[in-house]
Amino acid sequence: MSNFRRIFILFLLPLMGLAACGSSSPVDPPAVEVGRSSLSRAELTAWVVERTESEASDVSLPANAVVDVVQQYIGFEALIDLLTDFGVVPTEGELADAAMELLAAGIPDASLSMERLTMWQATLNIANAAGPGIEAAYDAHAELLAHELCTSHILVNGQSEANEIMGLLSDGADFAALAQERSQDPGSGALGGSLGCVPTGAFVAEFERAVLGALAQGGVVPSETLVGPVPSQFGFHVIRIDEIKAGVVPVFAEAGPQALPQLVSMATMTREISIDPRYGTWDPILGQVSPPDGPIEN
Repeated sequence: MSNFRRIFILFLLPLMGLAACGSSSPVDPPAVEVGRSSLSRAELTAWVVERTESEASDVSLPANAVVDVVQQYIGFEALIDLLTDFGVVPTEGELADAAMELLAAGIPDASLSMERLTMWQATLNIANAAGPGIEAAYDAHAELLAHELCTSHILVNGQSEANEIMGLLSDGADFAALAQERSQDPGSGALGGSLGCVPTGAFVAEFERAVLGALAQGGVVPSETLVGPVPSQFGFHVIRIDEIKAGVVPVFAEAGPQALPQLVSMATMTREISIDPRYGTWDPILGQVSPPDGPIEN
């Protein structure tokens, strides 16, 4: 079992309260829309209530839990929407196999979320098998990855410190000096934050998605463009894009374990995505959901 699939199964375990997603009624408008799919306000509330073990009658929903749910929904539904364009739709047999996996992972058959989660798991199983439809979807969007990324970064442990550094840089602070003083990445920190120039596939998915997202949004990215904060498994990155060079179009057969996260990046850069502002804001550059300013009323 791949790491990506294992992480997905672990993520599914708390999700017992989401009904199958479809179009929202005027009475219950969509909270999130991704390509052909939408998640209603009631469905989002049910999901968050289940995950946080809170009461459905609570006046407000925890913003962090809402953002986590919306972020995950966008990633999986964007991938499904992209693959559907290339005829990648699970068969009844593949859905049945996926359902058995979920049951084995501890998700009850009676869960209202079972239909949607089964579709997610079945789609990931197909993607991991890397069949012709997956390769066709990858190849059709591989130009998005045909770049050599020249970047610098400052890595810190918390988002508040990353926000502080973004503010200092906006006020004219020297990037190299801040990197040497405060970056938790000793290798690049000693070089003033420089990561050099590398082809796509060398960075963690969140880092690469943010740099490519800036390119996808602007077409041409000026030198020393700042992006961030970007969360990853290592902490929070404040990224400076020094230069983006033309690169070789990547080959699916050589992408290896990077293929699936790259497909997710392709999907979130090319799908129509919208969020009801009460639940957050979609940042198309970072590929991340930012929380709303205040509490989220239930």
